[in-house]
Amino acid sequence: MERVLADVLRDQRNLGNKGDGGWKRSALNAAAAVLSTSFNVNVTSDNVKNRIKLWRSWYGIVSDILGQSGFDWDGTKHMITVENENAWNEYCTVSIL
Repeated sequence: MERVLADVLRDQRNLGNKGDGGWKRSALNAAAAVLSTSFNVNVTSDNVKNRIKLWRSWYGIVSDILGQSGFDWDGTKHMITVENENAWNEYCTVSIL
């Protein structure tokens, strides 16, 4: 579902349905319609909007982790890697506070 949503949003952006202020209502409605049809579930534009907010949150977390010493991005595995357990433990200690 995530991949389909990302593809629909990319297409909507290419159609000009995303501005500096965010996604146009027509883009959110189009994404909701495609997801509803593709997965036979009821998806609303608010569901799409909330998923985008969640993605932004995840992006912030990943960006923060990658900005720390001892972390890197593995482009082959498409995941964060950590050089040693101490870096992870230190990040968890600091981030929880």
